[in-house]
Amino acid sequence: MILNIGLPLAIIWAVFFCFIIAFVFVIFIFYRQKRESYFRQKEAELAQQVAEVEMKVLRSQMNPHFIFNALNSVHHFMEKNDLKNAGEYLLKVSALMRRVLENSMHQTVSLEDDMKALILYIEIEQMRLQQSFQFAINIAEDIISESIYVPPLIIQPFIENSIWHGLKNRKENGFLSVNIFKKNEMLHYVIDDNGELNNQDQTNYLLNDIRKKSLGINITKERLDVLNKTNNSNANFILSDKLDDQNNYLGKRVLLQLPLEEL
Repeated sequence: MILNIGLPLAIIWAVFFCFIIAFVFVIFIFYRQKRESYFRQKEAELAQQVAEVEMKVLRSQMNPHFIFNALNSVHHFMEKNDLKNAGEYLLKVSALMRRVLENSMHQTVSLEDDMKALILYIEIEQMRLQQSFQFAINIAEDIISESIYVPPLIIQPFIENSIWHGLKNRKENGFLSVNIFKKNEMLHYVIDDNGELNNQDQTNYLLNDIRKKSLGINITKERLDVLNKTNNSNANFILSDKLDDQNNYLGKRVLLQLPLEEL
């Protein structure tokens, strides 16, 4: 009697391969669900971080200290019976507040709109410091400011730092410059001032304690971190003091680069 074991063996191998395929399929589904869950969690964390940073930005730009100083300056002009400057100052502050609130609804705004808000801020500080400094904003000719988009008021904390920890200490002939240009597919800002150190700062030139504790600059670091995570970019800044050959303080410089976003 001859036994035919070929058919049962083929069936066994077929069942075995079906089991392997089913097992691999189950593992694949499990892995894909876990991976998708991981990325959903990361997206949710990033979205929450974006929302938190945006709220911090709005609070820092419209902080009570700035509003108090603005109203105090209006009162100062009115005390001197300088109604013209009081009215002009109040109009600039209200225009800046409106722009900040409008721009806060967007993650990016055109460079043109951003510069308009920045100029308002600098002019307000000019009036408060009795025109003790001048400023210039230079945008490279190959930049169409209406078509380039940037995070709103991204350089305002650096401007504020220049004014209140440098230019404020000069009684006259202060100067602030902002140069904007494209390089290596990035948007570059160079912010220079010829501010002076006050007595408290004289012993520590590079990144003194006041600058390290700047709330606005810390928030800017967070904004750039979110920007880099969202766009897989390398936005960054370098804050340094300018010194001559004898280590005399000449002012401050900020180099900031952002991913170039053109429409």
